[in-house]
Amino acid sequence: MDTSMVRRAGVRPLSTVEEGARAILNLATSPAVEGQIGLYFNGLHEATAQAQAYDRNARRQLQTLSLQLTGLSAEGVAALG
Repeated sequence: MDTSMVRRAGVRPLSTVEEGARAILNLATSPAVEGQIGLYFNGLHEATAQAQAYDRNARRQLQTLSLQLTGLSAEGVAALG
């Protein structure tokens, strides 16, 4: 996979494509996380997200803005799940 677009933007990737793929594959197939929700991972390691991720008001504002920008409704999104 080509990371040149990221590099042209002046961003240094934190991991290689292979490392990112390994982390995603691990989360998709690992029995250690099967059935668990609400976890945050940094690569292969469970971690704590930034404080704003735990702020109910910030999450509510993000949901409201996301629904506005996509033209979806909370009920419509819930029906998809």
